Amino acid sequence: MADRAHTGHMATADLPEATIPESHVGILETALMAMVSTISRRDGLISTNPVGFDWDGEYVRLSTLKSRLKYRNLVANPQVTFCAVDPKVPSRYIEIRGYAELIDDPERALSKKMVGRMSGKEQDLDEPGAERVIIKIVPTHVSTPTLYGGRLDERVAASVQSRGQPSA
Repeated sequence: MADRAHTGHMATADLPEATIPESHVGILETALMAMVSTISRRDGLISTNPVGFDWDGEYVRLSTLKSRLKYRNLVANPQVTFCAVDPKVPSRYIEIRGYAELIDDPERALSKKMVGRMSGKEQDLDEPGAERVIIKIVPTHVSTPTLYGGRLDERVAASVQSRGQPSA
């Protein structure tokens, strides 16, 4: 059962969902790691961590342990920001802001799937008795800018190509 948490006077679930543009789905399909930010329940500061993730074709999903700070932060405040960089074009990225729906995952199915995506073999790496949850990121705002209008990528590509040329 998903928990729909509330912040302040307005439920985050009342915000309209944003769509993931087709132009940037490839990043979600190919990147292995991303950064996720939550609001610290202790001091209200932003806490950012690298994470593995899953793209199910509609939502970005993370897997975490109930013992982790990230989980406790999201229970206290479901606001979350996710940012993944295009592995092929480092100035292209997708930032998804929204809120987290927390779903118990007693079989650790998502965690096993994510380990399989990174290692080629699905397996459970958790200690016995570890409690996992799926963090489903419901997007309310999506940004997909290209840094420096893509000019940096052209320079990087030219640099890589010139390094491949034998020197005269």
